Amino acid sequence: MSFTLDAYAARSCPLKTVNLFTPNLVAPSLERPDPPFFRDADAIEAEVMAAVLGGPGRVVDLRPLREGPSADAEAACLEALASGADVVIAGLLPKDEVSHRRGRPSLLVRSRGEGGGYHPVQVKLHRVLEADPDGEPLDVASLTTPRRPVMVTGRRFRWGSRLNAALQMAHYWRLLEACGYAARIPWAGLVGIDKIALDPEHPGQVEQVITWLNLGQERVPPDPRHLDRPEDAEPVSTLARYDDEHRYRVELAQAALASSGQDQLLTPILSSECRGCVWQEHCQAQLDADDLSLRITKAPLDVHEVRTLRRLGISTVAELAHADLDDLLEQYLPRASHRLGSEERLRRAYRRATLMDAGVQLERQTQGPLDLPRHDLEIDVDIETSSDDRVYLWGFWVDDPSRGEPYGRQFATFADLDDAAELDLARRALGWLRQVVAGRDAAVYHYSDYEVIRLNRLAQRLGEVGTWATTWAADGFVDLFEVVRRNYFGANGLGLKVVTAAVTGFAWRDEDPGGLNSQSWFAEAVGDPDERVRELARVRVLEYNEDDVRATWHLRRWLREQA
Repeated sequence: MSFTLDAYAARSCPLKTVNLFTPNLVAPSLERPDPPFFRDADAIEAEVMAAVLGGPGRVVDLRPLREGPSADAEAACLEALASGADVVIAGLLPKDEVSHRRGRPSLLVRSRGEGGGYHPVQVKLHRVLEADPDGEPLDVASLTTPRRPVMVTGRRFRWGSRLNAALQMAHYWRLLEACGYAARIPWAGLVGIDKIALDPEHPGQVEQVITWLNLGQERVPPDPRHLDRPEDAEPVSTLARYDDEHRYRVELAQAALASSGQDQLLTPILSSECRGCVWQEHCQAQLDADDLSLRITKAPLDVHEVRTLRRLGISTVAELAHADLDDLLEQYLPRASHRLGSEERLRRAYRRATLMDAGVQLERQTQGPLDLPRHDLEIDVDIETSSDDRVYLWGFWVDDPSRGEPYGRQFATFADLDDAAELDLARRALGWLRQVVAGRDAAVYHYSDYEVIRLNRLAQRLGEVGTWATTWAADGFVDLFEVVRRNYFGANGLGLKVVTAAVTGFAWRDEDPGGLNSQSWFAEAVGDPDERVRELARVRVLEYNEDDVRATWHLRRWLREQA
């Protein structure tokens, strides 16, 4: 049976390929929509393409053909390449049936080198660069002049975290080779959301750029699944790594197609990639309820680390908890030397496993009373931010014995905020706080430094009340997370919801509480056309925020009871 794989197959979990080609296996849904807080992909692409179209040279824009017949789109792409267009936007490259490939890069940029040919470029919705003050110069190009690369210093490509993006570009390069339009040297470009200055004389003028990568340069690690000692392996080129990954997926697809649909070709390993995957429930159902990748979710072991432990006979939390750690490390470390800190990572996983196996959620690491003085007035604070990073809600829980029972106070704006509206809300919230704590022995409690970071960022534009807030917060704000972190180790981490539920019994009213979820609720509260939906979303956000501050109140009481 003929089949082709897209540019994501080689960079994605191999089980996606297995499941896709297994007979009679249907995904729960063909597509899972992006959550509301995800970056606006259409807007980012439109901005990039507008810059490309605004530059010199001949640009052929094939975006109108994306929804039409693939044969027409492929023919139009070949015609544009044959005509020598400087840039082709959204060109669908001809399928490579022999090598099982298909794909449509964001751009195809004609080479300035000998023989012409084209280089693939892809627009990504994340950063692709990082600081590197002493590194080698990096080849980049302005979006308006993609064929004129320049060298910049102080930046480098994020090879450690963006290798998958480079593998995607290798897929497009092989497609260009198959149809005869690859340039002589295998360079490919990535456009991230990063903005940098190209003119040293005008450092304030920043713009998105194409970061050019040499796919033939030997600088990436080979897949550790083939290696007994990954740290000793020489680096390989991006093309070589891609070829290996693509070949593996082709073999899996062929095996799946030839199977009865009942064979388990691979045992799933849960990872961060599973979030949002249509196959998640299907894969999870195949695992033991005590599986390591399922149970250890805080600082989880990566796919190769779990695979290595399974090969050593350890698949579950119980098996890891009862293993001889020293003997295990002796066998494990050479095989898991693909990343730094592998010993410490396994030791922490082992510690979590022993706690889970014993049914312990939180383990005290110190002795004696905790450093958490009492105050006459104690206030818990938690803020909520929208997907565009605006603070739209300040929530407080006030424990003032002179007023009786603790009570809540919230300042919220359920509308799309601009700078002025965000600052006005902050002034009202901080102005109220200033009045409440004036002349009192008071402290404000929060969990992690997020509230302080946002306060300091806003205070610079808040004038006198902002100056007061940062000055008072320096001594008056108390981070409960730091108290917990100094004194406890958590089997499932030290997140507020995990810790509070484990030791106080307090429960959030919402069945799925979370900061990212609250962003989607805010989007509904502001933009849903149904007034009833908007009102329910507003209530949901307010209750979630109030539960967050009530949780720190409960946690603080529990911490003070510990001897």
